[in-house]
Amino acid sequence: MPSILGAAASGMTHNQNKLDVISHNVANANAFSFKKLRPLHEGVPSPEIDPDAGRLGVAETTSDLIFSQAMTQVTDNPLNFAIEGDAFLRVRDFDGAIVYTRFGALEADVDGNILAANGRFLEPAIQMPPLWTQPQVDAAGIISALDLDGVRQELGQLSFARFRNPQGLQILGEGLYLDSANTGEITVGAAATEGFAALRTGALEGSNVDMAEEFTNMIVAQRAYSACAKTFAVGDAMLAIATNITQ
Repeated sequence: MPSILGAAASGMTHNQNKLDVISHNVANANAFSFKKLRPLHEGVPSPEIDPDAGRLGVAETTSDLIFSQAMTQVTDNPLNFAIEGDAFLRVRDFDGAIVYTRFGALEADVDGNILAANGRFLEPAIQMPPLWTQPQVDAAGIISALDLDGVRQELGQLSFARFRNPQGLQILGEGLYLDSANTGEITVGAAATEGFAALRTGALEGSNVDMAEEFTNMIVAQRAYSACAKTFAVGDAMLAIATNITQ
């Protein structure tokens, strides 16, 4: 493929991927604890990887997770908390694997289990004895409840993890992440201890999507896509002239 066509086609693909990521971010702008993606390109295509790409254009587009702190929203729910800093709550997934989340909406089931979002057990698990009531979480991540005499008793403490490279986490959906070889060393600890900030209770972390930024990026990507499409059309016309030059 002539360089002008290959470069223009790769530019169209890159900007389409950017628009897809922007749409994903905008769709989750009101989702609690959502972390936005940032589209990145890899520079000039490598002939060894893609021999048909030509010497010009944009290489494969990747997406980088942005874990910047978002604004908190007050809920006044005693089992809600917002994580300050870069830690993640440790949760036991349905298949038994330990996964991680920033979503701090806990709940108690009919058996007294304190559960994370969508019914997953905490890691380690925390459970209220029968007939105990009014569970709550404090700034140190300690879960407590009222016993049969109305005295508040500690049930356990939430466990958190920090990663050397959180951008290496795998996105599982439902606000969950899985560690990988790229996350590096994992540090496990409790809130309000060394390396871990205290929790903001009675609140949830919002999305870190900046709508003004996303719409600006959308306009830039749309204009770039249109320019690449125009360039492809020009290259196609030039190829047609060259093909018909002997006729």
